Amino acid sequence: MKRALVVAVLLFAVAAPLLAQEAAAPPPAQPAEEEGPRFTIITKLVRGIGNIIKAPFEIPVTAYHVAADTDVFIGASVGAAAGAAAGVERLGCGVMDVVTFLFPPYDRPLITYSLGKSPTGAAAINTFPREL
Repeated sequence: MKRALVVAVLLFAVAAPLLAQEAAAPPPAQPAEEEGPRFTIITKLVRGIGNIIKAPFEIPVTAYHVAADTDVFIGASVGAAAGAAAGVERLGCGVMDVVTFLFPPYDRPLITYSLGKSPTGAAAINTFPREL
């Protein structure tokens, strides 16, 4: 009997730390929710429709920004031409997004600049600085 009691105490002494580690271990990590916005086919379709709607407004907005940074005549001529180029680009990207909205990738817009801040407008401003 003594021998069985000693064996039971030794088994408990050896098994207790193992059981304690198992009980103290955190539960397995659950898959975390994605951070940030979710992009779907609806996102791509709406972005494309928005680009199509905003395309004609590139001309006056870019002309205004170029005129504000350079001169009124340059804004009306070169700014309008730069706006027309940006408008054609925005229209093409909008049509491309609408036509391909069923296919990934959904999280990469073709146009990354806001209305009136096109690279062509920036080139017009850099070509014709205010000091000219």
